[in-house]
Amino acid sequence: MTEGSRRRALEFLKPHCDIVERLADVPPSARVRGLYFRSFLGILRQHPEGRAAYEHFFPDESWSQLSFYPLGDYLIRLALAGASVTTPQSLHEGVHQVARANAASFASSVLGKVLLRILARDPVRLTEQGISARRQSTTYGEWVLMKLGERSMEMVYRGEYVWIASAIAGAAAGTFEACNLKPELETVLTDKYNGLTRIHW
Repeated sequence: MTEGSRRRALEFLKPHCDIVERLADVPPSARVRGLYFRSFLGILRQHPEGRAAYEHFFPDESWSQLSFYPLGDYLIRLALAGASVTTPQSLHEGVHQVARANAASFASSVLGKVLLRILARDPVRLTEQGISARRQSTTYGEWVLMKLGERSMEMVYRGEYVWIASAIAGAAAGTFEACNLKPELETVLTDKYNGLTRIHW
């Protein structure tokens, strides 16, 4: 990302979300694998106008799936993708849509189909697999799963710099829907980087 592209994207985004403050809080050590970037680029292909708006800032980018990149770079692109699939004013609704669609997209992949075939009957095990995958693809924060009952659980987030109420909740919804489950989600924030989601199905 060139400094000019980053500056233009931030100027575009900052009236609509807390991206500037959030980037200031993200530690330099916080990184994510390139597959995070590649996933929402696939979603944008389904929204030609949105993709054009996104590529106005970041054209012709490519990411190695397994390499690590700064979380801040991902946050900028995720916010921009959200603004591109809806409107800048409804950016967080767009972020939710992108994250939800990412989960569905993974579920339709070869690996996703294998995992769902093995785990779809057990949402707790499926969620545990998601936590394990996150540990291997990020270098920051912590997610902890607590089972509340036969058909309910709670996911606790600590030091999560991605928007919990829009992006993380959207990914949770998409994952459960890929298992043909219709979850009830309740997200409660302690502050903007810590909180939990209660899931009932």
